[in-house]
Amino acid sequence: MTTHDISDEILNAYIDNELDPAERATLLERIAADAGLRARACELWQTKQMVQGAYPLPRRKASPARRRFASTRWPHALAASLLLALGAGSGWLGHDRIDADGLAMHQIDALRNDGGRVVLHLFSDEPARMEAALRMAEQLAAARDRAGQSFQVEFVANGPGLHLLRTGGSPYASRIAALRQAHGNLRLVACQRAMDRMRERGIDVNLLSEVEVAPSAEGRLAARLTQGWRYIQA
Repeated sequence: MTTHDISDEILNAYIDNELDPAERATLLERIAADAGLRARACELWQTKQMVQGAYPLPRRKASPARRRFASTRWPHALAASLLLALGAGSGWLGHDRIDADGLAMHQIDALRNDGGRVVLHLFSDEPARMEAALRMAEQLAAARDRAGQSFQVEFVANGPGLHLLRTGGSPYASRIAALRQAHGNLRLVACQRAMDRMRERGIDVNLLSEVEVAPSAEGRLAARLTQGWRYIQA
């Protein structure tokens, strides 16, 4: 297989964490060994520019394991290293994770001062991460901005994270329904492109009734970031 045998569609799916483990491992080997392929992957990563509008929340000093917010922008060298981190299974943005206890009060305050508009991105079906993401969604949906209005919260899922929003696939269906009923300011959004890839692999994808569909998670997140929303990676 040559460099040109690997399409941009496959590389984009890799960057978006939408390949299954076997596909991801195979492609990672190719990226590590092929400078031309690595350059193409980095170029695709850079063109997404998804996080250029995201600003990190003020936070106390913490160990890297406790950092959870996207940085202001990704330099070229960091983009290349993140591509390798993605292949190791560390997630779409590679380095931040949510603690099980959710957000600290100073982080909620920072979001409040910034307008109370948050997009929460889930791309993993690890039970601990799904649980943490739901807990954070509950926190954010219950919060109020400086004017006393409810936060605006979007919960966007792609890759394996779609399992949280599937009928028959989510262990949290009743909890999600209750959350949506209690908080009209929370929107649940599934990635159509990720759904199509799952269906291509023979996986039946039917969403919970509370879930909207966007053409791509990338496009939805990019739109929110350019509108000034804060991005949090689950």
